[in-house]
Amino acid sequence: MKNALIYLQDLLHYLRLVEQFTNEGREAFLKDVRTQLAVIRAYEVIGEIVKRLPAEIRDQETKIEWRKLAGFRDFLAHNYEEIVLDYIWRAVEDLPDLKSVIEELIGTLQKNQPPGQPPEE
Repeated sequence: MKNALIYLQDLLHYLRLVEQFTNEGREAFLKDVRTQLAVIRAYEVIGEIVKRLPAEIRDQETKIEWRKLAGFRDFLAHNYEEIVLDYIWRAVEDLPDLKSVIEELIGTLQKNQPPGQPPEE
């Protein structure tokens, strides 16, 4: 099983990518299909990472709606014809709060990991 810390770092990486992709704002996002596709793909990966996170991490952190994130991934992957860009933009607006909690989780896990010990596989 991949280490929870590695999953969380991957998750943070994709959250930061969404931030970069959308840093020009909502109107730019709505006008640029490449950005839309990049953000949609990033959220698909985010949802997949969430599904692979160990249950103890998901159970420990109740500020995040893990099931909703995973469901968002499924919706994006399987219902392409129903995707509404405003819904995706709402997820983008929620990103700073999500990112903050993930950063806290990473910090906690790093503190609890013995020095010099590589993450467990």
